[in-house]
Amino acid sequence: MTKLSHLDEDKRITIYPREYKQGTIWYGRFLVEKRELINGQRYLRESLKTQDEEIAKHRAIKRYAEITVFQNNDFIIKNISVGEGIKKFMADFESKMKEGLNGYSPSMFRLYRKHVVNYWSRYIGHRNLSTLTNNDFRNYEGWRRKNVIHKNNTVSNATLKQDITLMKSIVRWCLENNLHTGTPISYVFKMGVKNRRSAFTLQQYRRIILYMRTKEFLTVGKMGNDSRIIRHRKMLKEYFLFLCNSGLRVGECRQLRWRDVSFEKTDTGKTYVRIRVSRKTKTGQYLKNMERIGRSTASRSLERLKEERDDNLGENDFIFCSPEGKQIGQFRESFAVLLKEASEYIPKSDGVRVDCEYDTDGQKLTPYCCRHTYITFQLRYRKHSDIYVIASNTGTSVSMIEQYYSDARSEDFIDKLI
Repeated sequence: MTKLSHLDEDKRITIYPREYKQGTIWYGRFLVEKRELINGQRYLRESLKTQDEEIAKHRAIKRYAEITVFQNNDFIIKNISVGEGIKKFMADFESKMKEGLNGYSPSMFRLYRKHVVNYWSRYIGHRNLSTLTNNDFRNYEGWRRKNVIHKNNTVSNATLKQDITLMKSIVRWCLENNLHTGTPISYVFKMGVKNRRSAFTLQQYRRIILYMRTKEFLTVGKMGNDSRIIRHRKMLKEYFLFLCNSGLRVGECRQLRWRDVSFEKTDTGKTYVRIRVSRKTKTGQYLKNMERIGRSTASRSLERLKEERDDNLGENDFIFCSPEGKQIGQFRESFAVLLKEASEYIPKSDGVRVDCEYDTDGQKLTPYCCRHTYITFQLRYRKHSDIYVIASNTGTSVSMIEQYYSDARSEDFIDKLI
């Protein structure tokens, strides 16, 4: 029978020995009132890591003092593994997503599952969450490059950065929810050489527009006449045209309500749309009611969208939304389908196939490329283009445009320089 030694009258602290080949090791058993802090258990049992009974008593009393502090502050007493932390985060995210809370979208949920569940759980899921260090994140790159699921057997720097950023957010969430007693991760993955921003070529842009004007673009699905699909595709068309002709970020566009736009004309009668956007910067600063000017094509795309709507949505409703007025995500999946279909569409007029899915470097084009297309087209094809005006209208800096857009070259400003 195991020898129990109670160190207090209430039997909250108990020590007992366990026999091993290398000798006797003393363990502590601690009564915990807040069972939710140790996964619903009544007692916390831990090795005191000593063969000396007197040392074991001293360590047990010290440990119970720590447990008391943890209980008073509702801190997790028994730290969980990285894998358990990921599961708890995903369960919480899914619950809030189903409630329809802002910032908890299905696309973001899939992103966490793809980048974190598929890799971080395998890489370090067994480890104690509180023991994670910057070095674990630094070593992730080497492990990740050797454990690729993709067909092309390569991992881009952008993917690695996203993997690490998402996992850092989970560690921070676990810390904020008292699931571990470690420290925040400060490691930042450096991308190395900064590539230019991907944009649609003029040929790709024209082919996509040409395809979206066809009957084939709307007649999809089993029945070919689904009102919800037709509504979604019409909205996708205007979404593409609006982004490519306004330069807004995808996040800024998602937040837009009808009250944020006004349709106006210049003194010469040219139409344009005035847009008020609000967004949070990378440093956490909230910028409100900044004005942007959209080209006539952007203005007309919103006007068509408003004319075609039969949802009875008001000025306070989102522009890009479901029939019930719910804010849309990023159109990422349907956008990818659009580019694939546009690539397969070959008009009788020229019989030439145009690949609309990838840029000239083989990088997949996404909704974010619409903003880059606007900036690139303004620089390359607009006469008397002014890089300072473009930077101001897109909410970025001149240095960012010069750094990331290969089209921002002096040759494109000859008319402004001579």
